[in-house]
Amino acid sequence: MQQAGLIPDVIAYSAAISACEKSRQWQAALHLFSVMHQNKAAPNLITFSATISACEKGGKWDKALHLFRLMSQRNLEANTITFGAAISACEKAGEWKQALRLFSVMAESEGESSAIAFNALISACEKGEQWTRALHLFNQLLLNHMQPDIITFHAAILACSKAQKWQCTLQLLHEVQDAAAKTPPPLLYSYVMMDMEQCGPVGQEARS
Repeated sequence: MQQAGLIPDVIAYSAAISACEKSRQWQAALHLFSVMHQNKAAPNLITFSATISACEKGGKWDKALHLFRLMSQRNLEANTITFGAAISACEKAGEWKQALRLFSVMAESEGESSAIAFNALISACEKGEQWTRALHLFNQLLLNHMQPDIITFHAAILACSKAQKWQCTLQLLHEVQDAAAKTPPPLLYSYVMMDMEQCGPVGQEARS
């Protein structure tokens, strides 16, 4: 487009960045974002969200947070999609404290939290070995009248299992079975049972 003497507008840039995000080309997405600035095309909420999501898929949590802060500096208000992408970026990097901060800001500004954000945060706490926080968030999701899915259960169960909190682990396993008559994924169930076996009599007693 530029070779033909045409300067892309924010819609064209946003579409191109979204394409990069979907194909997991975070470097190309950031390059296009930088070129926008050079061409004096102001990025909008869609542009920022797509670029942050591209960084999240590329495992670049620090770049995702930088973009999130830059968006705030430009007086653009993040929506649940933007928050979700930024929280997911922190979750994949095991940055549970950063994920919690973003979640708190989201709750204050949006007045509500999305199921995707809850799942990402519970998973971040699981990776950070914060089982009490993970369980608190699981219960908070229920209090917000949201339905936990298999991703929610998976993260909460692993958090409790890693901490050897067998009663909580087994209770969650029973709950996921009761939820819409679903059964835990075989690998998850095997992982928990193996953990209990390795803990000797205490784990075996809880299992029985």
